Amino acid sequence: MIPAVDHPIWTQIVTGKKPLQTGKLAINLLAQGNKINYEKDSSPANVKLLAKRTHDFFIQYEKAFAAELAKILS
Repeated sequence: MIPAVDHPIWTQIVTGKKPLQTGKLAINLLAQGNKINYEKDSSPANVKLLAKRTHDFFIQYEKAFAAELAKILS
């Protein structure tokens, strides 16, 4: 089950405290995009937006990235 959008894991992913380490290109692109956007604007509003985008990505591709998501959430 994917945690709610307001769960701290999404903020940790966006801020780099919980790295997305995977061999999947789509997840790596998401992580890189988060990093670039966070470095440009680390405001709480932007972190919240990036966390929502990350959450939405995993909601949309839950089945395709189930194994990666399990590792991230462990």
